[in-house]
Amino acid sequence: MRFALVTGTSSGIGLAVARGLLERGWQVLGVSRRQPASLLAVGAGYSHLALDLADASSWTSVAARVGPWMAKDPERIGLVNNAADGGGGRAQNLDPAGLARHFTLNAAAPLWLMGLIARTRPQGAAVRVVNVSSGAATRAIAGLSAYCASKAALRMAGMTVAEEVEGDFSIVSYGPGVVDTAMQAAARSRKKKDFPSVDLFKGFHAEGRLAPPEAPAQEIIALLEADFGDKFNERRRA
Repeated sequence: MRFALVTGTSSGIGLAVARGLLERGWQVLGVSRRQPASLLAVGAGYSHLALDLADASSWTSVAARVGPWMAKDPERIGLVNNAADGGGGRAQNLDPAGLARHFTLNAAAPLWLMGLIARTRPQGAAVRVVNVSSGAATRAIAGLSAYCASKAALRMAGMTVAEEVEGDFSIVSYGPGVVDTAMQAAARSRKKKDFPSVDLFKGFHAEGRLAPPEAPAQEIIALLEADFGDKFNERRRA
């Protein structure tokens, strides 16, 4: 049995990953605030946990749902840290509570989930973690200070966890490129005075550069099913 925990499955890349894994015979636990209506009729292969990962007090609910899956002794375990908040704004305008939630969702929750899988995995299980990254992890984008910083933190979190774990446990920081998601649409709708880089995102759309979510989803699934010699890898959509 192959089991995957996928975050942000209500739409976009997360939904496409969940659907693709189910088609390939995986058992999937999806985590997002909203239930993905298009997966409701798939059957027993998909189960959903509706919660807000930006609320750290909800994380114990994830552990409670993951435990029974680990008891079934899966031979391969996947974790896709996809859920993220792409908002924010200029640093001088950031709200303290909003900033804390942003980092909790984008960096702290994925780090905790990697630790959860590391401590609950059955002995001998192959573990593949895909942290959905961004060019913003290594490139400063005006108006996205919180997003850039939190994605950089996620990248380093994956590198550090890879140094700590033993056994067949590999982590990939995966850059999906520019994808047609709600996050992209939200970026295009922002005002330039608050988001100086808005023209960059409008250009992606106008030039037809936005890939459908299924394109990175297929690559993420391939990474979950791959075997790696290294504990940490970085990949970008081909």
